[in-house]
Order: sequence, then structure tokens, then C-alpha cells
Amino acid sequence: MARFDRSGAAGRLARAAAPGTWKDKAKRAAATLKAEYEAGKRGDDAPAAKIWGTPKEQLDAMLRLIRDAPATATTAATAATAPTSAGTGTDAEAAEVADVLRGVDWASVRAATSEKGSEVAAAMRSMADHVDWSKVQPVAAQVSSAVIAAVASGRIGVGGPLGATLARTIIGQSDLAGRVGRQMQRDEAAQGPELAPDLLPDFRGAIEATAREA
Repeated sequence: MARFDRSGAAGRLARAAAPGTWKDKAKRAAATLKAEYEAGKRGDDAPAAKIWGTPKEQLDAMLRLIRDAPATATTAATAATAPTSAGTGTDAEAAEVADVLRGVDWASVRAATSEKGSEVAAAMRSMADHVDWSKVQPVAAQVSSAVIAAVASGRIGVGGPLGATLARTIIGQSDLAGRVGRQMQRDEAAQGPELAPDLLPDFRGAIEATAREA
């Protein structure tokens, strides 16, 4: 097997993460795929560089999932008063989403969503239009806004079963966003302040700003 080339792996990761327009990023993604293929042939076992979907790809996928979400799911208001157990599907889903959110690079999400008039901002606004913010509790609204921002900026992929769970989290079915927030609060309390993860960012202000621009 060829020697592990750390400098080559770092170069590929840097190219994938470099700033620029989404068209430039698409070109870099193609170049990164080619570089990963060539590195694999050489026996380089460095971790593959992540290639994020474009805002339009993320948006189209998420809107399809939102449209396909079960119309009969429990509303947030009903779910908030319904008894639950640790073994229910929604609790397991909440734990899964909480775990995914803890792994997001929120600095890159903030940078992407702060670009006025960008495709990320437009994608974020389109997803937010499917949330009835007047009926969402503050903790759930914060979680929904964070998921919207992370999906719009491509920092959470929407493929597989997780995508449907994220769609339900965004629109507040079965109080899933609220469950995610409470799960993260419990995890933080259990770990203690010295080990607790950073608090989940709130992107409602960014969403409102993009709505005003529109």
C-alpha cells in the first residue's frame, strides 16, 4: 500500500472547503471527486473529503420530504400534553437528530446564512415558509431554525431515513423539534458545564432578515 500522504489529504480537504460561489464549489466538488479517485488508486487511506449539496439540491430534497410527511401526525400542541416513554419512536428520533446537530460546524453555517441574497438564504426562507411559527414553542422554534439553516447550507445531508425525520422536525410534527431541544438540554445538564456542548444556535433572526429582504 502506498504511504499515507497527509499533505495530499489536507490539500484535497482545503480545496473542498475553500470559499467562493456555488458554481465554483460545484467545479471544486468535481475536482475533489477526481482527486479522491486518484488517491484511492494510489492506496491513500486518508478520510474522504465531504462534498456538500448545493442549496437548491438541499431545498428540493427537503421540500419533497416535507410534502410527503404524514398529514395525520400528532400536532405539536397535542404531543406536548401526551404521555411518552423512552421507547417511543419519536424519542429515538429526537435523540438521533440531537446527535446530528451536535456534530454540525455552526461557524460555517453562520457564515453561509449571513450572505444576503444568497442561494442559502433563499433556501432557508423557502423551508421556513412551511413552519407555523405562531404555534411553535420557543425551544422547538430554535431547533427548527437550526435544522433549516444547517440543511440549507448543506451541513446536514437529507438522504436516507434521517431526511424524513429532519422534515418532521422542521415543521413540528409530533413535537419532534421540542423533543430534540429537551433532549439536548438533558444531555447538557448530565455532562455538566465543563463538558457540555455549545448551546444550539438560534437562526430565527436570520430567517426573518431573509424574509424582509424578499
